[in-house]
Amino acid sequence: MMAVAVCACIAADAIAQEPASLALIADVSSSSDSDGFRSTTIRTGALPTYANPWRYSGVVAQSTHYGQGDFGKDVAAVLGIYRDQRKDTLAGINVEAGVARVSGHLRAVGEMNLRMTTTLSTSVDLIASAGLVETPKGIDRAIGHTFLAAALEHPFNERLTITALAGWQHFSDGNSRTHLRARLIWLAVPEAGITLQIRHRQFRSRKAEVDRAYFNPVNYQQWLGVAAMRKRHAGWIFSGAIGAGQEDSTGTGARPSTLAELRAEGPLTDIARLAVHASYSRSAGYVDDPDYASRVVGVSVILPF
Repeated sequence: MMAVAVCACIAADAIAQEPASLALIADVSSSSDSDGFRSTTIRTGALPTYANPWRYSGVVAQSTHYGQGDFGKDVAAVLGIYRDQRKDTLAGINVEAGVARVSGHLRAVGEMNLRMTTTLSTSVDLIASAGLVETPKGIDRAIGHTFLAAALEHPFNERLTITALAGWQHFSDGNSRTHLRARLIWLAVPEAGITLQIRHRQFRSRKAEVDRAYFNPVNYQQWLGVAAMRKRHAGWIFSGAIGAGQEDSTGTGARPSTLAELRAEGPLTDIARLAVHASYSRSAGYVDDPDYASRVVGVSVILPF
């Protein structure tokens, strides 16, 4: 009965059909970290079935340059993209899937999110993603990883929501991890879209030794207290978050963890749409460094014709 209800709600939530047009998409993103590792990704492509920012399909080509000291490598990829979601709940599907050529190997890259809603306002997400281990050894050895997960979001009332995720990650070097994540979200200031959150994530690795190709504790967990904001104004969506807490991993012990995120998305002109984002994170990524931090900035433009 639950499956029938979910399917019925997806059908009822289907996006109203709109005339499709051709659109071009282009974006640039850059990341750097305290270890001196950096990457720059340039993507461009065409969306021949563009109806609106939540419904389109097409193909993109991307090139990423990785560098650190004397190390430097370029990785090219091609991805197909498809999105068909509701604007208000994001129920539906959003997919980017393709292959990248790295160090003489082909590796799957991309991500997929399928969101289903129920009559109880609960949403279920099925998530899949694939990517590269972005360290010099990871790129040289063409180590890829895939991630499969299921997530649940349930509002207890108008102001209190809980989310939970369980996932499994596989690395092409034979390692694997199990993941658990959860958030408790309280809508503190409804008129301003401000929430206070408690976030927790943890993973457990199957292999203890990966020849230092990437940060790989047997056990890792992180707790964060986060203040977040999401606000609509003049057709734009502004969001951000700032948080602090602690991470703890086998072999390194406890250390502080922080994050800051900003994003703005909306109409640049009557037809063009712009998205910009920036983030800072002080937490373990693929580097075993007590002072490790990473930064990401990016901009994306969609131009329909």
